[in-house]
Amino acid sequence: MSVIQSLYVPESFQNNAHPCELFIYRGDLEHPQAPGNKWHKLKYHLLEAKRVNAQYIATFGGPFSNHLHAFSAILAETEFKGIAIVRGELHPTLTPTLIDVANAGIELWPCSRKDYRLAENSNMVAQINRLYPNVYWIPEGGGGQLGARGCQDWAADIDYLGDEYDAWVVSAGTGTTASGLLAYDNLPYLHVVSALKGAESQSDEILALAESLPQAHTTIDELKHKMTFHCDAHEGGYAKQSKALLAFLGAFAELNPKQLLDPVYTSKALFLVMQKIHRGEWPHRRTLFIHTGGLQGWRGYLPNVNPFIDSSVDGDK
Repeated sequence: MSVIQSLYVPESFQNNAHPCELFIYRGDLEHPQAPGNKWHKLKYHLLEAKRVNAQYIATFGGPFSNHLHAFSAILAETEFKGIAIVRGELHPTLTPTLIDVANAGIELWPCSRKDYRLAENSNMVAQINRLYPNVYWIPEGGGGQLGARGCQDWAADIDYLGDEYDAWVVSAGTGTTASGLLAYDNLPYLHVVSALKGAESQSDEILALAESLPQAHTTIDELKHKMTFHCDAHEGGYAKQSKALLAFLGAFAELNPKQLLDPVYTSKALFLVMQKIHRGEWPHRRTLFIHTGGLQGWRGYLPNVNPFIDSSVDGDK
């Protein structure tokens, strides 16, 4: 199966006066343990952990975190021991995601939301550094310069396999992936769709991280002309789903039964694109939508809201 596939626009979103072609880069079909952008964000972090002779690698995530899920699967194949700082209290019954993480041998540390926001400046991190030798810390979601560098490499891979597109679209959580793609020299144009509510300032963070990459050959002002940032596609908040979004997913799944979307990121980003196509506001003729994985996130929802009911785990089609 090709990793670049055509997408069909549901009839209710079509606009004959402004036709456009949509394609999807199936990043979710890439790495079996860390599909989508996950492996790319982890790649340089793992190399750095090896360079500094770390014994433990620790990172942060929520109870349904795609990052923690991929992190645990990857570490199970290495000599490193893993620690996961989990946002919120750990309940007696773990989420399916955390069960997978624990079964991979990762230690779970519940963390208050206050400490979680402090991340590597929290008392919990200081305590872990005292208890465990040689801990290498990966930011939430595999972020930072090293995570973005991996996504900059990913952009080159996507460009090599692709055709001529006048725009790419990618969803954003931490914004790491968007920064890496934006720093790629041959990027056509980038639409970044944030999954977060109240993320207006995230655009500045993405631009600053992109400019800071060693391989970036451009300024923030130049990068601004390569990107449009959308902060109004959260559909009520992070991980929330509106009735309109669910209706779109149902129509989309009927036409594109093999093009599975995740519930938090890609579904909302593509919904935004489809709405703009319908209103005649999408300015591009050939668009490549980049799938960042995350299908295992459906396990945090009731089955009756999932039109891709066989997509409970990434790669399990």
